[in-house]
Parts: sequence; structure tokens; C-alpha cells
Amino acid sequence: MSGGATMKTSIVIAALAALTALWTPAAETTGPVLIRGARIVPVEGPVLESGDLLIENGKITAVGPSVKAPEGARVIEASGLTAYPGFIDAYTQYGLVEIGAIAATVDSSEMGKENPEVRAAWAINPHSVHFRTGRICGTTAALVAPAGGTFPGISALVKMEGWSFPEMAVKEEATSLINFPMSPRPPTAEQVGPKPTTEIDVTSKLVEKIKEYLSEARHYLALKKEAASNPAVKAPDHNPKYEALAPVFEGTLPVILSVEKAKDIELALKFIKEEKIKAVFRGCAQGYKVADKIKAAGIPVIVGDLYRDPSEPEDGYDAPFRNVAELSKAGVTLCFSSGTNPSTGKDLPYHAARAVAFGMSHEDAVKALTINPARVFGIDDRLGTLAPGKDADLFLTTGDPLDLRSEVKHMFISGREIDLGNWWKDLYDKWKSRPLK
Repeated sequence: MSGGATMKTSIVIAALAALTALWTPAAETTGPVLIRGARIVPVEGPVLESGDLLIENGKITAVGPSVKAPEGARVIEASGLTAYPGFIDAYTQYGLVEIGAIAATVDSSEMGKENPEVRAAWAINPHSVHFRTGRICGTTAALVAPAGGTFPGISALVKMEGWSFPEMAVKEEATSLINFPMSPRPPTAEQVGPKPTTEIDVTSKLVEKIKEYLSEARHYLALKKEAASNPAVKAPDHNPKYEALAPVFEGTLPVILSVEKAKDIELALKFIKEEKIKAVFRGCAQGYKVADKIKAAGIPVIVGDLYRDPSEPEDGYDAPFRNVAELSKAGVTLCFSSGTNPSTGKDLPYHAARAVAFGMSHEDAVKALTINPARVFGIDDRLGTLAPGKDADLFLTTGDPLDLRSEVKHMFISGREIDLGNWWKDLYDKWKSRPLK
């Protein structure tokens, strides 16, 4: 699934992953843990200024003002710390990219434009250093998405700790993806030569090609279904690309559409309605211009990283930050993401902090890091809040996790406390102790 990998290699990897699932031991279990006296932010429900939280067998089993510790439980005295559910990074390439400048360590895309059957799960490296650096500010789960082409493939939702993919996996098939066409910038007055077509015409033609591909896939699946019940009808040759789109047409697998400009978002809304697919937008840099339409369509939005310039200079320097705040005020369901550079994954909460600085409420920002992505990806029965029955994925911090000055002191994933040591800290400790002479 990379510049050097072939589809055949991906299939072999998939087979090995399946075999791994058969022998991979269950995640290490620990005894019960009682977190005592913490300020607890459950995300849904009132904040407990001083409460207890009990972890047993990888799950949260009790949250309240006074929870009794079972016999033999480890007790963490958490006075002065605040407990939050683990953050969910809604779009990343963790485990697919190690060093972007070294091709041999990049396994994020397959050759060709249409690869809806390619699964990111096949290529994720659980031992990437970026999982350790990415979780130091509270991230415990992430959507890992392939890239490249019009149909990049299928994303996977993983926890940020594990010896193998089966141990990390929350959803092996979380979403499909479509890179929606982006309108080009209009020519400047200095540019010469006839303009062959308008911006919207160029984009519309590319969208028509996507629709034609989806139509071919639907025809293939309809013919296959008819052949199964009618011996007189010859079944089509097996096509894994079209097969991968079946759950998209059934509405059981959502599709992430990458869009940016307002006119492209409007075109995408029309496309979604016509194709009758369950969609999630990613990017939406000019979403504030059509926020009411996005809200009316009920489309969630994954905010890209906020280390960016405005889509167009006319939008103003602060457009990326105002955009998030205005989408939130319009009632659009938002999720934050750190983007395609895993080395900056640790900055996830600070993208939310920028949005808060420009008008988004703090409460909505925290929801966009927790329960919103959990709902969008259909895992809110396991993640996103601190409540009995949920996976014990949480962290204890010295203050507001959107504040650079706060420090995560404890983290649990699936009920196991996670070592917060990481590559960044190792380098810091190494160079801090270097000889001065």
C-alpha cells in the first residue's frame, strides 16, 4: 500500500494479519484500579469536582463521589488532577508514515486512482514511534486512513497501544474514502490565453467520473445478486474493488469526502443526496460560508489540522480558526484531527484550543475530541465518555488539556496504565544531560 508495495504484497500482509489474530494473546489484564479524589469530566453529565472512578477488567465499572475500592485494588490518589475520556484523533496516518522523506518508511497509498478495497489495517505498523509521541497529550484512539487517488481505500480505527493490529483494532473497517475534486483558483489578470471552461465545469466533470464509477459498481452488484437467484443469468467476474463498495451503498460503511471550498461543498452535498450514501466531510476550510446547508444535511465534519493558511487570501488570515467556531455555532457536528503528519499528532488538543480562542465553546471543543468522533464512527458504546460499561480509555492531567502548560500524569488504554515515555522525551533527557564543555 505504498509507492513500492503492490496489491499482491497487501494481500499477503492481510493473510499474515489474519493468522496473527489466531495466535495473538489477549491483552494483558491488570487488577482493579481506583482513581480517588480526581476532578472528573465525563463529557456527558455534570462534572464531579471530587470523585472516584473504578477500573476492572479493562472497563469503567463505577463513577461517583464515593466509590469503594475492591480488595487488592491499586489506588491512585488523584487530588489536583482531572480525569478526561481519551481523545480520538479523527483522521491520521499513524503507523503508515514513519519518516515522510524516506519512501521506504511510507506505506500510505496504493498505485492507481481507484482502490476502494485497500485497507489501511493491512499496513499499520503497531511499533511506530508516533503512537507513543501522539498519545502524550491525551489521545488514546485514532482513525488511520490511506491516501492517494480518488478512492484511497478503507480506514481503520485503532487504539494507540498494542503489540499487533488485532490487539489495537477497534474497527478494522471504519470508513471508506473519496477525495472529492477541488476547484482550481481562478486565473489572475496577468494570466493570458483563453479560459477553456469554468471552475465549476472542471469540477463537475470530475464528479461525473466518480458517479460513473459508482454506477458501474452498482450494476456489478445488481448483476451478481440477480445471478445468485437466476441460473439463466451469468455472474460477473469477481471484482474486489466493486465488492468493497457494497457496504457503502447499503449505508453501513460511511464515506469520508475530502472537500475544502464552499462551491465544492455544495456540489458534494448534491452528490451525497443523489448517491444516497452516509457521508462525513473532511476539511471544509470554507465551511463557514455554507454552514447552514451542512447542518441541514446532517453531515459531520472532520476538521483538518489548523497549521494552515486560508484557502483563499480574500478569506482573511483567521479564516481557518473562525471557520471551526462558526460551524460549531451553526450546530454542525465536529471532530478534530491532526492530519497526515504523524509527527505532529501530539498537537491534536491544541488545534481545538485555537478554535476555542476564536469563539468555539470549550465544552463543544472537548466533545469534538471525544464523544463526537465516537458517535460518527459508531463506537460511542465503548469510547467517548467516562461512564460505567465503557472501555477504560482515559487520562489524568494537571489542568485543562487544551492548555500547553498541562501535563498528562496517567493514561489508561483498555484498563492498562500506559508508559508515557516516548521518543521526544528520550531526546530531551539525552540532550539535557549533555556535557557543557
